[in-house]
Amino acid sequence: MTAVVLKAEKREKLGSLQTKKIKKEGKIPAIIYVKDGNNVNISIDAKEFEHEYFKGNAKSSVLELEIAGKKTKVIAHNIDLDPVSDRPIHVDFFNCADSKTIKAQPKLNFINQDKSVGLKRGGVLHIVLRKVAVLCESEASVPTKIDVDVAPLHVGQKVRGSDLVLPAGVKLAKKPSFLVASIIGRASKAEDDKAAGGAAAPAADAKAAADKK
Repeated sequence: MTAVVLKAEKREKLGSLQTKKIKKEGKIPAIIYVKDGNNVNISIDAKEFEHEYFKGNAKSSVLELEIAGKKTKVIAHNIDLDPVSDRPIHVDFFNCADSKTIKAQPKLNFINQDKSVGLKRGGVLHIVLRKVAVLCESEASVPTKIDVDVAPLHVGQKVRGSDLVLPAGVKLAKKPSFLVASIIGRASKAEDDKAAGGAAAPAADAKAAADKK
């Protein structure tokens, strides 16, 4: 996948007054963290970044920031949002060239809900996580989403990190025991009736035996 290119400018001056000036110009203050500690303070066009942000893949898409004619591949690590508008107001980027592994947060895409055994029998899909932190071997292996197939799940069953099918070159960033989703609720009435009937039969036989006495 070709990386999206965003124009960026270095910020020589910092501080609240400069931040307000940048925002009035329709830009977002940002920083590129680099391994040697010489972090680069920049500003990016607000509309351009918002276009990528509202796609929902901002933390799982490799971007190219063009600064003074030079392109640097980055991935968003942290995005501060305005508490009222929910629009990005500051972005922390990591330089992709600085690490052997790239940390990303792709979306979890819950597929085959219409075929789910548990959902058909009266259960409800309870989603705990919408995104998952992963480590990728290269920028080319960064996934924008990871599919979670809920078709075989019955009521009461859970999906954990260890159940996720990850693309080649991608692994979980933490231990896989965490909960992703579950099917909660009761099974269908037909199943309840079947269970009740099975339990009632021995009781009926016992009553019949008692009446004969």
